[in-house]
Amino acid sequence: MSLKVHPDIASLSPYVPGKPIEELQRELGIPRVIKLASNENPLGSSPKALAALNGGISTLHRYPDGGAIRLREALADRWKVTPDQVVLGNGSDEILGLLARTFLAPGDEAVMADQTFVIYKMEVTAAHGKPVIVPLKQWRHDLQAMADAITDRTRLLFVCNPNNPTGTMVSA
Repeated sequence: MSLKVHPDIASLSPYVPGKPIEELQRELGIPRVIKLASNENPLGSSPKALAALNGGISTLHRYPDGGAIRLREALADRWKVTPDQVVLGNGSDEILGLLARTFLAPGDEAVMADQTFVIYKMEVTAAHGKPVIVPLKQWRHDLQAMADAITDRTRLLFVCNPNNPTGTMVSA
Protein backbone atom coordinates (compact mmCIF):
# COMPACT_ATOMS: atom_id res chain seq x y z
CA MET A 1 0.00 0.00 0.00
CA SER A 2 1.35 3.41 -0.87
CA LEU A 3 0.21 6.66 0.64
CA LYS A 4 -0.08 9.71 -1.54
CA VAL A 5 0.41 13.20 -0.25
CA HIS A 6 -2.50 15.52 -1.01
CA PRO A 7 -1.55 17.80 -3.94
CA ASP A 8 -2.16 20.93 -1.82
CA ILE A 9 0.41 19.72 0.70
CA ALA A 10 2.86 18.54 -1.97
CA SER A 11 2.73 22.01 -3.56
CA LEU A 12 4.09 23.68 -0.42
CA SER A 13 7.73 24.68 -0.17
CA PRO A 14 9.31 24.02 3.20
CA TYR A 15 9.70 26.98 5.52
CA VAL A 16 13.34 28.02 5.77
CA PRO A 17 14.06 29.78 9.07
CA GLY A 18 16.74 32.40 9.52
CA LYS A 19 20.28 31.32 10.23
CA PRO A 20 21.31 30.58 13.82
CA ILE A 21 23.48 33.16 15.59
CA GLU A 22 26.47 30.80 15.62
CA GLU A 23 26.34 30.41 11.83
CA LEU A 24 26.11 34.17 11.31
CA GLN A 25 29.07 34.74 13.62
CA ARG A 26 31.12 32.19 11.68
CA GLU A 27 30.07 33.51 8.24
CA LEU A 28 30.57 37.18 9.08
CA GLY A 29 33.58 36.71 11.33
CA ILE A 30 32.12 38.79 14.13
CA PRO A 31 31.94 37.83 17.81
CA ARG A 32 28.54 39.31 18.69
CA VAL A 33 25.27 39.11 16.76
CA ILE A 34 21.96 40.48 17.99
CA LYS A 35 19.27 38.59 16.11
CA LEU A 36 15.98 40.44 15.74
CA ALA A 37 14.18 37.83 13.62
CA SER A 38 12.02 34.87 14.62
CA ASN A 39 10.35 36.73 17.50
CA GLU A 40 13.38 36.09 19.69
CA ASN A 41 14.23 38.44 22.53
CA PRO A 42 17.88 39.52 22.24
CA LEU A 43 17.85 40.51 25.92
CA GLY A 44 17.00 37.03 27.19
CA SER A 45 14.20 35.88 29.47
CA SER A 46 12.81 38.25 32.06
CA PRO A 47 13.65 37.50 35.71
CA LYS A 48 9.91 37.12 36.41
CA ALA A 49 9.58 34.47 33.69
CA LEU A 50 12.61 32.59 34.99
CA ALA A 51 11.24 32.70 38.55
CA ALA A 52 7.90 31.32 37.33
CA LEU A 53 9.69 28.51 35.50
CA ASN A 54 11.79 27.67 38.54
CA GLY A 55 8.68 27.73 40.73
CA GLY A 56 6.99 25.15 38.51
CA ILE A 57 9.81 22.61 38.32
CA SER A 58 8.26 20.38 41.00
CA THR A 59 5.11 19.83 38.88
CA LEU A 60 6.71 19.31 35.45
CA HIS A 61 5.85 15.60 35.59
CA ARG A 62 2.12 16.43 35.32
CA TYR A 63 0.15 17.73 32.38
CA PRO A 64 -0.94 21.34 32.82
CA ASP A 65 -4.55 22.45 32.54
CA GLY A 66 -5.20 21.81 28.84
CA GLY A 67 -7.83 24.54 28.79
CA ALA A 68 -5.54 27.04 30.55
CA ILE A 69 -8.63 28.38 32.28
CA ARG A 70 -6.84 30.67 34.77
CA LEU A 71 -4.79 32.26 32.00
CA ARG A 72 -7.83 32.61 29.73
CA GLU A 73 -9.82 34.20 32.57
CA ALA A 74 -7.00 36.66 33.33
CA LEU A 75 -6.63 37.61 29.66
CA ALA A 76 -10.39 37.92 29.25
CA ASP A 77 -10.56 40.19 32.28
CA ARG A 78 -7.68 42.31 30.94
CA TRP A 79 -9.25 42.73 27.49
CA LYS A 80 -12.90 42.91 28.65
CA VAL A 81 -14.04 39.81 26.75
CA THR A 82 -15.30 36.41 27.89
CA PRO A 83 -12.88 33.48 28.42
CA ASP A 84 -14.47 31.59 25.52
CA GLN A 85 -13.30 34.43 23.24
CA VAL A 86 -9.66 33.76 24.16
CA VAL A 87 -7.76 31.16 22.13
CA LEU A 88 -4.30 30.07 23.23
CA GLY A 89 -1.71 28.07 21.35
CA ASN A 90 1.94 27.20 20.99
CA GLY A 91 2.82 30.34 19.05
CA SER A 92 1.26 32.15 16.13
CA ASP A 93 1.83 29.30 13.67
CA GLU A 94 -0.49 27.02 15.65
CA ILE A 95 -3.16 29.71 16.03
CA LEU A 96 -3.06 30.46 12.30
CA GLY A 97 -3.41 26.74 11.55
CA LEU A 98 -6.40 26.53 13.88
CA LEU A 99 -7.99 29.52 12.13
CA ALA A 100 -7.51 27.96 8.70
CA ARG A 101 -8.82 24.53 9.72
CA THR A 102 -11.76 26.06 11.58
CA PHE A 103 -13.01 28.48 8.95
CA LEU A 104 -11.88 27.14 5.55
CA ALA A 105 -13.54 24.39 3.56
CA PRO A 106 -11.91 23.20 0.32
CA GLY A 107 -12.06 26.06 -2.19
CA ASP A 108 -12.77 28.77 0.39
CA GLU A 109 -10.57 31.84 0.07
CA ALA A 110 -8.24 33.78 2.32
CA VAL A 111 -7.03 37.21 1.22
CA MET A 112 -3.42 38.20 1.97
CA ALA A 113 -0.58 40.32 0.61
CA ASP A 114 1.96 38.94 -1.84
CA GLN A 115 4.88 39.77 0.47
CA THR A 116 3.81 38.88 4.00
CA PHE A 117 4.22 36.27 6.73
CA VAL A 118 4.77 33.04 4.80
CA ILE A 119 2.79 30.93 7.29
CA TYR A 120 -0.52 32.51 6.14
CA LYS A 121 -0.26 30.95 2.69
CA MET A 122 1.11 27.68 4.04
CA GLU A 123 -1.74 27.19 6.53
CA VAL A 124 -4.44 28.19 4.05
CA THR A 125 -3.06 25.78 1.45
CA ALA A 126 -2.67 22.98 4.02
CA ALA A 127 -6.37 23.46 4.91
CA HIS A 128 -7.20 23.11 1.18
CA GLY A 129 -8.22 26.74 0.95
CA LYS A 130 -7.28 29.14 -1.82
CA PRO A 131 -4.86 31.98 -1.05
CA VAL A 132 -5.96 35.18 -2.81
CA ILE A 133 -2.82 37.24 -3.24
CA VAL A 134 -2.96 41.05 -3.33
CA PRO A 135 0.21 42.99 -4.25
CA LEU A 136 1.66 45.43 -1.76
CA LYS A 137 1.45 49.11 -2.71
CA GLN A 138 4.62 51.04 -1.89
CA TRP A 139 5.65 48.15 0.41
CA ARG A 140 2.41 48.44 2.42
CA HIS A 141 -0.83 46.48 2.51
CA ASP A 142 -3.22 47.89 -0.07
CA LEU A 143 -6.30 47.74 2.12
CA GLN A 144 -8.67 48.89 -0.62
CA ALA A 145 -7.39 46.25 -3.04
CA MET A 146 -7.67 43.65 -0.29
CA ALA A 147 -11.28 44.70 0.36
CA ASP A 148 -11.97 44.56 -3.38
CA ALA A 149 -10.60 40.98 -3.49
CA ILE A 150 -13.23 39.73 -1.04
CA THR A 151 -15.80 37.41 -2.64
CA ASP A 152 -18.61 35.24 -1.35
CA ARG A 153 -15.97 32.48 -0.87
CA THR A 154 -13.72 34.65 1.35
CA ARG A 155 -13.54 33.38 4.91
CA LEU A 156 -10.31 34.95 6.19
CA LEU A 157 -8.34 38.14 5.55
CA PHE A 158 -4.79 38.49 6.87
CA VAL A 159 -3.30 41.92 7.57
CA CYS A 160 0.14 41.53 9.14
CA ASN A 161 0.86 44.74 11.03
CA PRO A 162 3.70 45.53 11.14
CA ASN A 163 4.16 43.47 8.02
CA ASN A 164 6.67 40.64 8.00
CA PRO A 165 9.07 40.86 6.16
CA THR A 166 8.81 44.53 5.09
CA GLY A 167 8.30 46.05 8.55
CA THR A 168 5.79 48.56 7.16
CA MET A 169 2.60 49.42 9.02
CA VAL A 170 -0.92 50.46 8.17
CA SER A 171 -3.11 52.55 10.45
CA ALA A 172 -6.84 52.70 10.97
